[in-house]
Amino acid sequence: MSINLIINILTSLGVIISVVFLAVQIKKNTQAVRSNFYDSFANSNREFLHQLIVDRDLGKLFEKGIQSWNMLDEDNKRTSNFLYIQMFRIWENLFYQNKMKVLEPWLWQSNRNTIISYFHHPGIQEWWVNRRQSFSKEFVDFLENSKKPETSIKVIEEIIKDLEKEK
Repeated sequence: MSINLIINILTSLGVIISVVFLAVQIKKNTQAVRSNFYDSFANSNREFLHQLIVDRDLGKLFEKGIQSWNMLDEDNKRTSNFLYIQMFRIWENLFYQNKMKVLEPWLWQSNRNTIISYFHHPGIQEWWVNRRQSFSKEFVDFLENSKKPETSIKVIEEIIKDLEKEK
């Protein structure tokens, strides 16, 4: 066997090993990116919900507004407007991450159900008319082309009424 053949074989093996190593590193990096995004998304959700838990009036306003935003007074419209912008920005980011294939399908599906359910509440629809231009066209199209769920997420007041009916 000639020295050139041995060198070519070793060089080829080196290239193959390097490519395999890079593939493993890329896969690990992709998993880290997904993990970091999910952690960031979970933190954004926790922060959003935390403000509604800590301030009970804010939590009540949030639910009251999704039932009928037009019935709120000016100050409550202002506050709920900022809440809804915050919530929809979180969801727009999630939508984008799903489009970029960062999310696992099961994670997107469960969150998609929540997003669409809230989007179709009457108060959110009233608010949306004046805010839709604040979001990306793709996100707007996704929301506006979504089918209203047969059963939507209920606010606490509705859950309590249902429980009282059962008694």
